[in-house]
Amino acid sequence: MDISSETYIRLTSEDVGKLDVIQSSIEEPTTHRQIVKGGIDNLYINALRYLYRDGEITDEGLENGLSHVEDYMAEKIRKVIEKDMARINIK
Repeated sequence: MDISSETYIRLTSEDVGKLDVIQSSIEEPTTHRQIVKGGIDNLYINALRYLYRDGEITDEGLENGLSHVEDYMAEKIRKVIEKDMARINIK
């Protein structure tokens, strides 16, 4: 991945405390940066899910979007989307 810019986000001590709790629940050594990136990826795949469900992106758009996350995350959200679409089609 190429880094084209750097952005710094100020976190409150409460936010850092939440990261510490998350960090303590993970068995392998994990940095705050890894936790934040994982959180962004989770928010991103959920955004793709809702955009697809609402017809805002196409199959191609979904697949393109999912190409930017780890394979296991893409597969996980594909299964959720399948269930969403099955529920919508039943109604």
